[in-house]
Order: sequence, then C-alpha cells, then structure tokens
Amino acid sequence: MYKSPATLTFLLSSLFTLGTPSPVDTAANVHQKRAEYVRGISSLEVKRSENGPVITQNFPDPSIIKVGSTWWAFATESAGTGINIPMASSTDFKTWTVTSQDALPNTPPWVNMTAQALWAPDANQLDDGTFVLYFSAAVNNNSAHHCVGAATSKNVNGPYVPQSDPLFCPIQQGGAIDPAGFKDWQVKGNWTAVNGNWNSKRAAKYSNNNNNSWTNASWSQGGMGGQRYITYKVDGNSLGNGDLAGYGNCGNTVSPIVPTPIVLQAVAADGVTIQGSAVTILNNNGLSDNGVVEAPSLVKSAGGEYVLFFSNGCYDTANYTVNYATASSVSGPYTRNGPLFQTGTDGLYAPGGADVLWDAQHMVFHADYPDHNATNRPMYTAIINIQGNTVTA
Repeated sequence: MYKSPATLTFLLSSLFTLGTPSPVDTAANVHQKRAEYVRGISSLEVKRSENGPVITQNFPDPSIIKVGSTWWAFATESAGTGINIPMASSTDFKTWTVTSQDALPNTPPWVNMTAQALWAPDANQLDDGTFVLYFSAAVNNNSAHHCVGAATSKNVNGPYVPQSDPLFCPIQQGGAIDPAGFKDWQVKGNWTAVNGNWNSKRAAKYSNNNNNSWTNASWSQGGMGGQRYITYKVDGNSLGNGDLAGYGNCGNTVSPIVPTPIVLQAVAADGVTIQGSAVTILNNNGLSDNGVVEAPSLVKSAGGEYVLFFSNGCYDTANYTVNYATASSVSGPYTRNGPLFQTGTDGLYAPGGADVLWDAQHMVFHADYPDHNATNRPMYTAIINIQGNTVTA
C-alpha cells in the first residue's frame, strides 16, 4: 500500500515521539497515546484499501452477498465456459474461489438461446430467508436488446429457478440491464453507528440475540422493515447513433445522444411484485459520460444518506469509472460527488461495475487486467467509508 514520503516521515516521527515519555507523562498516559497512535495508523490503512485482482479470471460486473460467515460473488456470463451465471465464495473477503456451480442452470423462455448474454446478476436475501436473483439477458425476438428477469432459490448458491416472464422489458427505450436490489431499512438492528461506521463488535456481542441483523433473516440487508426496490438501467445506448473515434463501442456518442436512465422501482417483500411506477434517479450527461451511465448499486449509510454507485463512460475505454451520487431521499435528487475509482487510481484501468453490501463498507468491482482491454475483467475488492456525501476507500 503506497504512502507518500511526507506521510511516512510524520508517522515515523510520531512513533519516536511516543516512544520517549515526557517528564510529566505517566505510564498510563504513554500507553493511551500509543494506543491512539495505533488506531491512527489503522485509520490510515483503510483510506486506500482496494485489493486485487482477487479473482484473476474474467469475472465482470460482480455482485456480493454475505450469508452466515461466507461471502458469495456472482458475475456476468463468460463466453465458452458453459456456465450461465458464475459464482465465487470467500470466508474472509480476501481469498476467493470460483465454484464449478451454475447459479442459473436453466434460463426462462424469453431468453435468446443462441446468444443469451446473461449480464450483471445480483442476489438478495428476502425477509423470509429465501433468495431472489436479478439478471439481464438478450431477448428472443431481438438479441440486440436485453430485459431484466428474476429467479428464486432457498439457497444463496442456488440453483435459482427463473420466473417465466421478465420483470422489466422496455424494448422501445432500448431494453433494461444491470438490476440490483435495495432494502430501505427502517430500523438498523444491533449494528449501531460509531463515527458514521457500522460497529461489528457490537453485533458480535449480540450474536445470539434474535434482533441481530446477521443471524435473523427478518433483518436481511441490515435492517428490519422498510421498502424494497430494484434499480436498473434503461439501455438507451443500444438505440444510439454510433460512436465518435476514441469513445469506445457503446454506440451513443454521436448526436443526438439517447437517454440511459437509471431507474428505481418499488417492489413487495417477495422482491418481484411491482409496486407503483418507476422513478428516474440519474441519467447520462451526454458526451462527458460517453452517453452512458449504468451498473447501479444503492446503499443507505449508517448516517441515513443514500449513496448510488454507478459507472459512467464506455466500459471498453479508459473513461470507465466507479462513480457515485448522494441524496437525502431514496428517490433523489442525487448529486454526483465522485468518481471513487478511475483509470490511474493505484494502477487500475477502466474500473467499473461495482456492487456494495448493505453495510455500506464492502465493495466489489472489476477492472481490465493484465491488458488494457475489456476481454479480461477480473474482480477487485475495496473497503469504503461513507461520511455524509463523501465516499473514500
């Protein structure tokens, strides 16, 4: 982990200063100062905490969920593997193993079987302890466009059984991709906020308490009660007017640039029954976004701030980012405050497709590696910190 020379000089000088008690220092005072110093080092260590690639093979558009003591990641289909939706697992968020299982071994009848193009799956645990997996796939009658579907399972690693009809299929607007679930919890449970962060030690203390959000399924995604939503992208750039030189192959940098709204749709407790109308919460800003915003992941911070992570730019260019916008209301308006990661950040190239756990701390994303092209996009992890409308990593 890189530290600037000035930072290292400060830390070293602090260490030597703390190592030599002043005439008025008691043993207890020195011990306290050294403890504060160590905590300061720890806080510095997490300020730049992306790690990876933790999965070196192609694992684009990853999403994460934690069930019990195990982390699970799901990714976009990789051509030639014979697996529709690949999965990986980890017990420490550091070492990951790609499984041989297929989360979605059978696809619904609306999916184009010649070119399924299963993209950006997202698994969510419901209040009854079961799971719903959102995904997008190319449609039968028009492989250039996608729709969003859902599948359910009693187990986090499936197999998931798909619903026969898509959830969202706005073909006239370009289709729909990149679905992600979100629960706008009302009560946080025993994961109390300490300085704006979740206090895992307090959760461990109450590990046998039914109110604990990790052990009680009714506290899924970090809290009890609250409205469930799905965010997704209306894939307007699939109707775009082409690409200017140097802007990649996303099809939407020639005027007039087509909208690519990220929308928020309320759903019932089952995660699939639509409630009310969708609300647009973000859109592309034209050529400055390469005509694209996509890959939404919505979380609620310990302080109650709504943070929408998304990618802008074309995925196969250096312009792709992990960006974010914040709001005080789930429906917005959202104000951009990022990016968090972009090309050049600690050697990353075209980072994007991020997902964040409900705790608003654990993130996964992909980036191009080892070459600067989108043929191999392995998974990276990061520990993030949200303070008000600012996200750091």
